[in-house]
Amino acid sequence: MNGPTRADIPYLGPDRAEMMDAYLPPERFARPCPAVLLIHGGGWCMNDKANERERNIGATLSANGYAVFSINYLLNSRENDAAGRPVSVAWPQNFIDCVSALRHIRAHAAEYGIDPQRIGVMGGSAGGHLAMLVGASATVPGMPRGSLHPEQPVDVRCIITFYGIHDVHGRRANVFAGASEAETAENVRLASPSTWFGPATPPILIAHGTADTIVPVENARALTDVLRHRGVPYWYVEISGAPHTFHLEPEQMDLRPLVLSFLARHLGAPAQT
Repeated sequence: MNGPTRADIPYLGPDRAEMMDAYLPPERFARPCPAVLLIHGGGWCMNDKANERERNIGATLSANGYAVFSINYLLNSRENDAAGRPVSVAWPQNFIDCVSALRHIRAHAAEYGIDPQRIGVMGGSAGGHLAMLVGASATVPGMPRGSLHPEQPVDVRCIITFYGIHDVHGRRANVFAGASEAETAENVRLASPSTWFGPATPPILIAHGTADTIVPVENARALTDVLRHRGVPYWYVEISGAPHTFHLEPEQMDLRPLVLSFLARHLGAPAQT
């Protein structure tokens, strides 16, 4: 049996349309419980916190004792200009929104019954990219301060990325376009999680399908090479025949045991009363 769900929480304040859904564990789980911030995918320009994938993840994890907070964040325009760039670019506000979600969760930890020191971040596709970026950038000593980097620590204990991109150079650079080529190049550098990976980066679980035609599985294999060379602990699962988009129960492989084991290892197994 699942616990209560709170929909459309205004975590960014009254002036923003983007909201948060909270999937809370049943009362049989002791409080405070561990938590997961869930970031949806969609090419940084579409989809929603309450898509089937996010509902599946939120319901599954909360039924097993983890509070899940699924968020919407600022999206790019789906219309492009003559140069092929989005008319409206969300970067870096999309990243800042994810950081703001973590701050909200921590600030309201007692209300939600969660442990503010046991939070992981998870996402698929563009959400996997943002999850890696949040988890990695929060732990890098000397990362540039300013509007991009949070002034207060937002450290997470672990990261889960489903078919996410760790380097946005190349054909995805337009998603992070600036007013000039130099600004775009800097945006791409800052927006690539691989820029920030290092020994302080929390453990990462990577799941990727071999039949992915949007983000080829070679991307995930390259990610494991980067993590290994940077000293970042990781778990990697390659799902034979799986396409780009899947939740915790793709037909090719039940990912629930793996994900729950990873979370128990790094956030602690939820206790039952």
